[in-house]
Amino acid sequence: MDLRRTYIGVVLASALVVAFESVAIEGALRTADLNIFLVSSMPSIIGGAILLGLFPKSSIECVRRLGARGWGSMTVLCCIVAAGVFMWFDSVGRIGASKEAILGGGSSEVLFVVMLSAIFLGERLKRWEILGSLMIIIGVFLVLANADTLSFTLGLGEMEAILSSFLLAVSIVMITVLLKSYNLTAISGLELLISGSFLIVFGSVLGLIKWPDTDGLLLLVALGAFPAVGLLTYNAGLPKIGASLTSVLFALNGILTVGVQLLVLLLFPDADIKLPEILGLALLGGMIAFSGVYLLNRGSGVNETKGTGLRGAEGEI
Repeated sequence: MDLRRTYIGVVLASALVVAFESVAIEGALRTADLNIFLVSSMPSIIGGAILLGLFPKSSIECVRRLGARGWGSMTVLCCIVAAGVFMWFDSVGRIGASKEAILGGGSSEVLFVVMLSAIFLGERLKRWEILGSLMIIIGVFLVLANADTLSFTLGLGEMEAILSSFLLAVSIVMITVLLKSYNLTAISGLELLISGSFLIVFGSVLGLIKWPDTDGLLLLVALGAFPAVGLLTYNAGLPKIGASLTSVLFALNGILTVGVQLLVLLLFPDADIKLPEILGLALLGGMIAFSGVYLLNRGSGVNETKGTGLRGAEGEI
């Protein structure tokens, strides 16, 4: 029981790390005014290099064993991840870290994983999963709702949050197949490194990258610690408490992100932090969505893909 509690704490720490990452990304984009391509790519590259360097033997073995077919799958996977991460971070800059987290990793990403697993992996939806899916949808609508005008706010930032969750869910289904044959941490490290490299090359070719000063570069390097630490703590919980409980606990990162934002505003009242328009309604939607995530995982234990989100690994990764 003590060991179980320990790893529950480790997974909660992972969710908190990602919450701090989202708020740090918001600060990098809105306060430090760093380039979106650099913010999306450099931390991934650095985080991936850290993970590969921590376990060099398994990393080298993974690279050798991939082969032509494996590298083809990895290339497609990293393109999808790169697009998903870019939209995730751009959404943070547009609508704020907390709203993005509640819409994305805290709810819709898990919903998309369940749907895609049913379609492509042949996993049947149980009645609890269907009910949980409906609760997630209700929670997302509440996050989008504007009680003052009785309407829904669905701008570019909100659409990016949901679409990024879909792309990251696709990547989860793809990486699940790779994880049957390759080391989890090594694959995750390669995923971060390659997807980040794709983004920086794409931005450079299009001339969309604006390099910052020394302080900005140091901030980008520091941001690289978040995906590495988040991945290590998230992966540590998977074999110890199971994918279902891990994903349920990690779904708290949406509400934790709101808490981190409020803490930052308490310490730095002038910080350029964007909370949801109606904080109470967004938190209610997040809690309903979290309950839906719990139902999706209730007694399942059969769908291991639910516990390997990039936001937990980076990410979502």
